[in-house]
Amino acid sequence: MTKKDIAENNIKQIEGLVLLKDLDNSFIIELKYATKDNFLKKVMYPVPVCAIRIETGEKLVKANKIFKERGYTIKVWDAYRPMHVQREFYEACPDSPYVAKPPESPITSGFRPRHNNGMAVDITLVDGNGKELEMPSDFDDFTEDAKVASNNMTEEARKNVNYLHEVMSSVGFRTYENEWWHFVDGVEEPTPYLDIPLEIFTL
Repeated sequence: MTKKDIAENNIKQIEGLVLLKDLDNSFIIELKYATKDNFLKKVMYPVPVCAIRIETGEKLVKANKIFKERGYTIKVWDAYRPMHVQREFYEACPDSPYVAKPPESPITSGFRPRHNNGMAVDITLVDGNGKELEMPSDFDDFTEDAKVASNNMTEEARKNVNYLHEVMSSVGFRTYENEWWHFVDGVEEPTPYLDIPLEIFTL
């Protein structure tokens, strides 16, 4: 999407982030951290705002179009995550392979695609009736069951997770072996981490 497209469609952009629904309103958005249905059992996002890096969002739109050809739709559990929320996550689960450690001071290089720059998403698939497809585990399952290569899953779950990863890889996302639902943009030069409050997108 070009700057002209953004302007013509009145899409709000804040430091390279946009609302995912402004790119494609057919996504099913169910932000787990805007509810108590997450590993911390408390609301972490004050508003259910799903923001994403524009270029990453465009790749997700491509994936969604492919899935919709088969009658499925992407359900998004998480996308851009402000740094102050990441710090709370890490304080709750320090030194966990499932929670990335935030930098202790501002950095100017060495960025990676992460939720904190809007270049990572946590997703699953739903069918035409809005029912989630069977996958290896629930979201935020910090056990061996959540691993992409886990042997503890049904044939149906294996088929579904393989399909999910096949399509996401085809449009430019990379996977994380410990979490079947987590995908990061495969670009070579990630953008800086941000701490933009989600509430700003509602103003």
